[in-house]
Amino acid sequence: MSTNQDFTPTSSRSINKIKRMPERANYDKPTIYSILDEGLIAHVGFSLPYSIEDPPQEPEDWPLVMPMAYSRIDDTVYLHGYVSGRMIKALGPRDPNAPKPKVTITVTHLDGIVYAINPFHNSFNYRSACVFGYGRLVTDPEEKTLVLKAITNQASGCFLPKHLNLDAGETADRWSDSKQPGKIDMQSTGVIAVQIESGSAKIRSGGPKDDAKDVVSEELTQQIWSGVLPIRSVYGPAESAEYTKAPVPEFIETLTKHK
Repeated sequence: MSTNQDFTPTSSRSINKIKRMPERANYDKPTIYSILDEGLIAHVGFSLPYSIEDPPQEPEDWPLVMPMAYSRIDDTVYLHGYVSGRMIKALGPRDPNAPKPKVTITVTHLDGIVYAINPFHNSFNYRSACVFGYGRLVTDPEEKTLVLKAITNQASGCFLPKHLNLDAGETADRWSDSKQPGKIDMQSTGVIAVQIESGSAKIRSGGPKDDAKDVVSEELTQQIWSGVLPIRSVYGPAESAEYTKAPVPEFIETLTKHK
């Protein structure tokens, strides 16, 4: 893992430089990585090389953004998909003389809707992370197994108890508590590693920020409500499959009790 603890932009042209509302920007790894680690779905942006579709459907090289399960290990975000899927083909093996495939990954947590007197000051409270890197196909069997275990556990909510300071997080392991994948499963699944080259977080919290003249207007403050509607993601009661005879795992029970 890199010892550098932040991605501070080196110039105004840096890809991760936040220009709009820069006071909300954060470039340190712990903040960016905590946002990634608490998420379940990432949006992954990349472009298709022309060689994937012969001939291409359109003359332009359209960028794609796909919602994906993911996980982070140190300074790398890992993704998985079917071996013949567009993402695996686009970010996996290619001509060694060709440029490395660029990837952008974003994760956002919505914490509230902010209502202002003036609708132009309406906003959201949120925590978002955006990281940039280059795709690499994972070919080492040990790394691939480790990564698929991490993705399975993050997508199953197993990592979340640790962020909620719940004891079950220390033992939750959906991968080990599942039927282990067979040879065909592993062969048909591709894993992409995205080494994080730079990134940024953008965070908003607190109440509305109305114009000073509106805040002191007795008429407006009496007639128009302003404030924050918090948004919280919670788990409902677990719904067992009709055919299952096994009890609900402890970590799931713990998640459903946390409000």
